[in-house]
Amino acid sequence: MHEYDGSPSTPPLGVLSCSRRGNAWVITLGGDLGPDAVAGVSQRLDDVLEGESRAIVMDTKSVTSADPAMLALLTRLQGEASLYVAAPSPPVRELLDTAGPGASVRTVTSLGEALDAIGAGSA
Repeated sequence: MHEYDGSPSTPPLGVLSCSRRGNAWVITLGGDLGPDAVAGVSQRLDDVLEGESRAIVMDTKSVTSADPAMLALLTRLQGEASLYVAAPSPPVRELLDTAGPGASVRTVTSLGEALDAIGAGSA
């Protein structure tokens, strides 16, 4: 079952849920983040960034594969918002590791840790 922020449309491919937690958006990603999914995730993030909040937590523990386009998206977002990648799955961790030190995407081990770091609390 998908949890989505109340909009009647179907969530984009790759987005399992999208909701507000305090002053942050929490976006839970899952499955295969190939080019089509990354395009859907990017579109959803553009919608989120149009609002007043610039804090985003991406929960990636359910991602089973990640395309290099995902790294480009995360790097872009890091410059536009306060971004934390929470609980990176092995494919996401591998993608971030291959990027080297030039890609400064902040990662944390859990959703709660990310929310605390952003100041949204873990509730």
